[in-house]
Amino acid sequence: MSEPNRTAKIVAVVTGLLGFLLAIVTPILPVNQTTAELEWPQGDSVSDVAAPLVAFVPIDMDMSVPCSLASRLPAQGGVLLSTTPEGGQDDSARGLFVRATPDALTMTDRNVVLLNTDRAAAQANPDCRIVMHADGEGVAGRFEGLPAPDADTGSLHEFAIPDHEMRPQIVGIYSDLPADVSRDGLSLHATIDTRYVSSPTPLKLAAIVIGIVMTVLSLIALGVLDRRDGRAHKRFLPTGWWTIRPPDVAVFAILAFWWFAGANTSDDGYNFTVGRITSEAGYADNYFRYFGVPQDPFGWHFQVISWMSHISVATPFMRLPAFLLGLLGWWLISREVIPRLGRAVRNSRPAVWSAAFVFLAIWLPFNNGLRPEPAEAVGALLTWCCVERAIATRRLLPYAIAVVTAAFTLALAPGGLMAVAALLAGIRPIVKTLVSRRSRDGLLPMLAPILAAGTAVLFQIFFDQPIGALIAGNKVASDVGPTLEWWQEPIRYYYLILPTADGTLARRFGVLAMILCLFVVLLRLLRREHPNGVARAPIWRLVAVTLGTMFFIAFTPTKWTHHFGVYAGIAAGLAAAAGAMMAPAVLRSRRNRTFFAAAVLAITGISFAGTNGWWFVGSYGVPWWDRPPAVGGVNVAWFILLASIVTALAGLWFHFRDDFVDEQTRTRGGDHWYSKLKFSPLPVISGLMVLFMVASFLKGAYVQRDSWSWMKSNARALTGNSCGLANDVLVEADPTAGLLAPAAVNGRPAPGVAQALSGTDSTGFTPNGVPDKLSVDATESDTPSTTSAQNTAQTGAGADESGDSSSAQGGTEGGQGARGINGSTVRLPFGLNPAATPVLGSYGSPSGTASLTTDWYQLPERSDDAPLLTMAVAGSVEAVDGIGVVHAGQKVVAQFGRVGADGRVVPTGQMFPIDIGEVPTWRNLRFPLADSPAQSTVVRILVEDTAAASSEWVAITPPRVSKLATLDEVVGRTDPVFIDWLPGLVFPCQQPMKVRHGVLEVPKWRIMPDAEATRKNSQTWMSGTAGGPLGITEAMLRPTLMPTYLRNNWGRDWGGLQRFTEIIPAPPAEIELGEARRSGLYDPAPMRSSGY
Repeated sequence: MSEPNRTAKIVAVVTGLLGFLLAIVTPILPVNQTTAELEWPQGDSVSDVAAPLVAFVPIDMDMSVPCSLASRLPAQGGVLLSTTPEGGQDDSARGLFVRATPDALTMTDRNVVLLNTDRAAAQANPDCRIVMHADGEGVAGRFEGLPAPDADTGSLHEFAIPDHEMRPQIVGIYSDLPADVSRDGLSLHATIDTRYVSSPTPLKLAAIVIGIVMTVLSLIALGVLDRRDGRAHKRFLPTGWWTIRPPDVAVFAILAFWWFAGANTSDDGYNFTVGRITSEAGYADNYFRYFGVPQDPFGWHFQVISWMSHISVATPFMRLPAFLLGLLGWWLISREVIPRLGRAVRNSRPAVWSAAFVFLAIWLPFNNGLRPEPAEAVGALLTWCCVERAIATRRLLPYAIAVVTAAFTLALAPGGLMAVAALLAGIRPIVKTLVSRRSRDGLLPMLAPILAAGTAVLFQIFFDQPIGALIAGNKVASDVGPTLEWWQEPIRYYYLILPTADGTLARRFGVLAMILCLFVVLLRLLRREHPNGVARAPIWRLVAVTLGTMFFIAFTPTKWTHHFGVYAGIAAGLAAAAGAMMAPAVLRSRRNRTFFAAAVLAITGISFAGTNGWWFVGSYGVPWWDRPPAVGGVNVAWFILLASIVTALAGLWFHFRDDFVDEQTRTRGGDHWYSKLKFSPLPVISGLMVLFMVASFLKGAYVQRDSWSWMKSNARALTGNSCGLANDVLVEADPTAGLLAPAAVNGRPAPGVAQALSGTDSTGFTPNGVPDKLSVDATESDTPSTTSAQNTAQTGAGADESGDSSSAQGGTEGGQGARGINGSTVRLPFGLNPAATPVLGSYGSPSGTASLTTDWYQLPERSDDAPLLTMAVAGSVEAVDGIGVVHAGQKVVAQFGRVGADGRVVPTGQMFPIDIGEVPTWRNLRFPLADSPAQSTVVRILVEDTAAASSEWVAITPPRVSKLATLDEVVGRTDPVFIDWLPGLVFPCQQPMKVRHGVLEVPKWRIMPDAEATRKNSQTWMSGTAGGPLGITEAMLRPTLMPTYLRNNWGRDWGGLQRFTEIIPAPPAEIELGEARRSGLYDPAPMRSSGY
């Protein structure tokens, strides 16, 4: 053995083992943790402070309150100290309250009375103190300085509960004590959970750097050993790599259009927001769930999103990686995958076009956003290509590179298991290579670099995170859920056929086409005679990757259909093989070709039985977004399925007929005209499906040309205006200011505001004719929505999530409020001022029917910034919704008129309202003034409640014509905003509430998706019981829903905007920061992982 070869073997072993060992120890090496502590009182006085903890509970907490301070509270009592404001939702169930009542001092923690004693005796004792300690072991407390209570008094002077879940939630420290009260003995100290806010120590950083260098050196040494085979160097890129062909142009053009004008994917807003807050938080905080734990060991794409967001938040820029990955994926398919499948596939036009269109059929609906599936699909494809090169060249460096690619692909998300399947699919020939080279190179020099390559990903995963924190986070995620079992994997395919956003036309076709291609390829490979020019081994490995992925992802805890995006690359390879095998040039039997055409038509028909819906704003303007495509009232799916049946019957005819015809007729057909129709159905139909998707968005862009669409929004972004939907959502900043003034008509002075609403002919309407509680039954809602999907079935897995929507309603759910201008005590919605806004309702009418004609109201001059006549109503109203469907209800009509020279009103016409709200809650009827009768100067409202049923009623407020401002103008770009996970991507200019040192910034606004999606997705996924931000905002903030409208698409429920006010206004607490060196196994306390 020559000296250079001996050196290469030694280097491969030493550096490979060092790289492997350093990667293995990296997770347990120490880190520098940023510590954060909350001390109260702060400043020179006793005052409230806000400090909402992302983890909900502290690591530990100590509290001391002198009993004598109760004497500074009124006789009726008050709060000495609490960790949530009194009056918040489930306040006692969440937090700690030390209260004084008229006769007792009590301490309650999470609805459990822990301490209780006589107030007078306690506050008169200068030595009495209430103390409490809470940590990962549980909570304990007592009255210090008081004698033991008598058994018959019912007093509780000491407690200890060994349950860490009893630690109270902290959103701030609140007290009713006067600001000038003595602070002696009054204190609260809490250690905030910042276990994920860490950085590598010099030791860990050195180990990572050295480990990476060792891994690279080992791979170089492995490459040197590979070259000992004596074969000359081959071109790294084969001939024709850069040659542009028609399929390349088609794929590039369609991907470019989709990047610019195509749909978003389901979690774009989620990932975008997590990426935006990552740098401030110090880690990729899950943000919308799981009590603030990160996604580790998965999710390094969040760091990429974070880096990109510092450059630009414009959607075209954020979508750029998906576009480039799509191009790279197709380049690998056309330059690496297809040539390896054999001469018959490489030279087959149907094969190449099948691969192109099946690739696009999966890529377009699944991979055009910020989810990890695009990178997973390309990573798995690149892994397969490297494995195939390793097998073809009998060299191990390509396989080691495949191992690196697979490891980093897996670290993106569980769907990266596809890359692991690609590694395993080629393991047999790789083992043969190892065995054949064992005598020459030895096993350890070959295996050590591969081990180092496979574990190198640990340097990235644990760069600044220790394994102890990761284990704690995984436990929280597992406890909260969803965590579905492997045997529930059929749910994923069940969702695919539901009429929801998880089972739309576009999502179905690509997946069904892949399954059909898999079935066809298996049938052809299992025949004793296989097609000439087809490379069986690489195709078998494609099949193995597909089946292996189906097996592996069954063990992932969630079963969303968007995970099917990982199949885009491998499915294209299968489509190429199937397209070649079933093309007329290879498949000679006209019977089999006909049956294959029938199968392709069948999956197309099944696909068209789904809606042409897309997630959230992706559906705007798209035809049939809420229903299956239909022509003349008949679903297109039936026509396609009928064609499939007819084609199958023709195949059956050929099956029997071909026993009695010659070979030429059996393979090429007869002399009939239909025998001349020879085409490959897979590329044709999949191509038409892709064109249908593109045409849908071209139509959507045209329909929405005066409103909002992805094409219009991205075009504006390229000119520098990247604020997305915030440019086209219009807001009534002050609805009260838009109330119309009563008009002086018919020679009479203008009536008062209250009188004008009741008019002169009112029957059955009263100021308090509104039920106390207005709620929407989610099980009966018929509001069309493609964003809610069926995902909520998984949301509650592992957690008790009721999906309470009260915080989403923001004051539209009814109730009692201040007495208003007409004596009503009904709580008004939308921030309407009761002192200026009368209300009348027909609920409880003695006769069951009611009618009302208001007085005339003066219309302002027409202006572009006041395009709507609106009015707040509750109950059921006969109106048209956003898709043109008329819904039954009570009649509410706007009658327009013109005041003549004699002061009398000449009616000019009536308008039927647009109503997109949810019955019976408060919502805004819309009357577009552009459609109102010309030259109208006044308007009045005609109301008729003709339903005798007590459940049928209507309530109204005066009409309004408000000046509208864009959401971007009203909310601004600096106020902290709670942006729900669905709309995050389309509001890039708004500032999401930040996370700093384990504390959440108190938001001033909330942006929500449409009402149905809010109730079924936001209110469940982000609930406090699941560790979501609603558990914080509901505890300390009161929401007011603002009247909002989508520009020139007045019937579209785009979503909602809420303005927050603090229940108890408090400034942000000052947090004491520090730094501590922590072991990689450090676990200070169990995290909260259950609800209230």
